[in-house]
Amino acid sequence: MKNRLSNDQLKNVMNQLYLYLIKQGANQETAKDIVQEAVCKLLLHLESIDTDKYKSWLFKVAINLYYDYCRKNKKSQYVIVEDYLITNERLIEEMMIVQENQLLVRSILQKVSPTFKQLLLLKYELEWSYKQIAEYVDMKPEVVKTYLARARKTFKEMYRRECNEENE
Repeated sequence: MKNRLSNDQLKNVMNQLYLYLIKQGANQETAKDIVQEAVCKLLLHLESIDTDKYKSWLFKVAINLYYDYCRKNKKSQYVIVEDYLITNERLIEEMMIVQENQLLVRSILQKVSPTFKQLLLLKYELEWSYKQIAEYVDMKPEVVKTYLARARKTFKEMYRRECNEENE
């Protein structure tokens, strides 16, 4: 590595990676295990990875580990929505609406192509730039922009369709 990787940087990336795996559908324990295994591999190969590319490298390794895990277990992963006990009825109602919307978004994300899902999560959940995404997925930034536009359009159409079905 050209520059030294700080503990704070690594912790930040580990947290982002953990949240990304949860959004992909991993349960908490699986996500923790995958992050730990990916970081171990990073530490083993630390000298051969450029500082500016370690984040992409770590995400790529972790996603591949998650895909391997899914293939081995061949079970659908469901995100468990935690129950929050709040006495204020209005807050409970608002929380239920938010949770229903989150479940709808996750449901739609599960239905779009894996490429679109990955791009949408990287852009809007992790707030990566087009350049960072392009580097991670081995595409040109212009291609990433095009794919993201298509992914947004597909997602919006599916979201509208789902909302219309719920209202009928």
